[in-house]
Amino acid sequence: MKEYKLKINDNNYTVIIKDVTEDAVLAEVNGTQHVVYIDTIDNLTELSDNVAKHQVSAAAPSAPVPAKPAASPVAAGAGTILTPIPGQVLSISVSVGEQVRTGQKLLVLEAMKLENSITATIDGTVSEILVKEGDVVNQGQTLIVLN
Repeated sequence: MKEYKLKINDNNYTVIIKDVTEDAVLAEVNGTQHVVYIDTIDNLTELSDNVAKHQVSAAAPSAPVPAKPAASPVAAGAGTILTPIPGQVLSISVSVGEQVRTGQKLLVLEAMKLENSITATIDGTVSEILVKEGDVVNQGQTLIVLN
């Protein structure tokens, strides 16, 4: 684990890198865990064992890591809830026909040995649940559709 003290736009952040895989980083930012997807990695000298086996250029250790935001699920359409990271569905908190609000927990996904709450990206009604408890899902797979 590495800990960094960052200041961005006059805001202080404590970032702890908990795990790094080929395409994602598990980071804790001011006490809240986030999964950050890696588009590219350039100019790094230290990588976790998972990433070290892949070809990466090396240089200064303080260089930034370009990444796309991923603390919550990505939406293909406003009401399409996709998996932000590969994992296993532990529990589903809603049912078809149920009204949900933005930010409401829809299901729990275990990924990188952590439980991640997948939440609604819009207010709406659950029209489809395309997974069941115990399913293993891939990144970008549709989980739930809201209308």
